[in-house]
Amino acid sequence: MAEALLQIENLKMHFPVYKGALIRKEVNRVRAVDGLNFNIFKGETLGLVGESGCGKSTTGRSIIQLYRPTEGTVKFDGKDLTKLSKSELHPYRRDLQMIFQDPYASLNPRMTVGDIISEPLKVHNLATGGIQKRVQELMETTGLDPRFIRRYPHEFSGGQRQRIGIARALASEPKFIVCDEPISALDVSIQAQVINLMEDLQKDFGLTYLFIAHDLAAVRQISDRIAVMYLGKMVELADGEEMYAHPTHPYTQALISAVPIPDPEVEATRERIVLAGDVPSPLNPPTGCVFHTRCPFAYERCKKEVPEFQEAGPGHFVACHLVDEPERRKDAPNAPNDREKRAAIAAMNNAIKSGGLDKSEEE
Repeated sequence: MAEALLQIENLKMHFPVYKGALIRKEVNRVRAVDGLNFNIFKGETLGLVGESGCGKSTTGRSIIQLYRPTEGTVKFDGKDLTKLSKSELHPYRRDLQMIFQDPYASLNPRMTVGDIISEPLKVHNLATGGIQKRVQELMETTGLDPRFIRRYPHEFSGGQRQRIGIARALASEPKFIVCDEPISALDVSIQAQVINLMEDLQKDFGLTYLFIAHDLAAVRQISDRIAVMYLGKMVELADGEEMYAHPTHPYTQALISAVPIPDPEVEATRERIVLAGDVPSPLNPPTGCVFHTRCPFAYERCKKEVPEFQEAGPGHFVACHLVDEPERRKDAPNAPNDREKRAAIAAMNNAIKSGGLDKSEEE
């Protein structure tokens, strides 16, 4: 069995909301992350998906302590990072890095590429044999021309800027990297190149990734396991192939059915699972199951009782009352046709396999 590099237990990140100008008083809290429990194993890629605002990026930032969690524990190699002071946490910063979503905003426009990539080397006293030589090696590793070491970020394309961010993350020789939607701002052809680069780097350096994304096809390409979040809570976690073959939670099924299929005939005939209503506010989340306001299978128990995040199959965890009462799926008056739903998901899976990202694509 693989060894857990990170153990996350009851992770919560709540942001206080204040009222008043002279005397500030806390009146509520935004429950961005609300009680997550999962492990990330050495050498794996855990994909994290969900709608915008569900808490994916906040989860990643809380794990590497860019945000200090409101509650819970984050154990890295057995050490609880949440209990460490800033000075005690400093040595662990080298092992925990992040690739940011926006390659334009994540780089200092006043620093050259050499200065940007060398900053972690200086902070952690690395590359004593020559910083410039090490920076050039990192640029070559990530597909950048070392001759551009004195150029500024505005002189590069979006894909090249993201490579600079990847080189900066690699500079401290980390064990774990949070990839916060690293391809969402890039063209489709560049997305394939960046994903292929990240997979190669993982093999070469034994990296562990938390890969946050909206693109389910990209998540399937790179992830060993996939976790699905909704309104600050994890609703499903399973092996990548298992998740796509047998999505159990109604929210996961809706997400997968929304993936466009690169086949006009299949796309024209398949049935999408369209969720009713809007995502509730994290300021005032629903009682019971947070998804019950949009779930076509919801019944009275869902409104009152928070579902347990339990194992529905080997390595397949789901937070849904339907795991205990599967017959409710058939009795729900607003439920989609199960046979058509399964056919749509199967067609989508086949289309992704045949039309997904090509690892052999040249840069």
